[in-house]
Amino acid sequence: MTGNFVRLTANAGVLLCINGKKILVDALHNRYTEVFSSVPDDLLYEIAHGEGEFREIDLIVFTHDHPDHYSREWTQEFLRNHPDTHMVSPIGDFSRENIIVLKAQEETHEIRGIKLECVRLTHEGEQFRDVVNYGYKFTVDGFTATVLGDSGPENIPQVFGGADLALYNFPFFTVLRGKKMIEKLRPKRMIAYHLPY
Repeated sequence: MTGNFVRLTANAGVLLCINGKKILVDALHNRYTEVFSSVPDDLLYEIAHGEGEFREIDLIVFTHDHPDHYSREWTQEFLRNHPDTHMVSPIGDFSRENIIVLKAQEETHEIRGIKLECVRLTHEGEQFRDVVNYGYKFTVDGFTATVLGDSGPENIPQVFGGADLALYNFPFFTVLRGKKMIEKLRPKRMIAYHLPY
């Protein structure tokens, strides 16, 4: 993975750099929740204003509309400063030519050399079953990375299997059903994130 990297912003927010393409996932949120951390203000400013590693972002995606994944205000600031960045999300707060609001169970898009497969997945926790939550598979020059949002570790479609890199919510590693799901999906590399702290 020479030149490729993953940078955690906080909680489930990451910057993925895959073969020269920069993808932000759930990286703009500033409301501290009871269990999960928020992105520090100085880092939010860097992301929203395109400083350092956050220059020239190709794609920003959000998995779902929860305060530990998404901030409308910071996303608006980001979009104002990055008019050429494409956005894909189930959240319909913004509209312009390069924003896609997901509606279907499954959608596939090609954006700036990134193949993006989007699948609606069930959010972990009985109280969140009605939350619209998407998982994403990014393919750039044959390299695949998957992010599943807050999905529970069951009933994950095989489209997410065999990834070169998979980012999994902590229940995938802490409960038996999660470990079984990892055995079925068989990613080459894994990162545990969205850890409570």
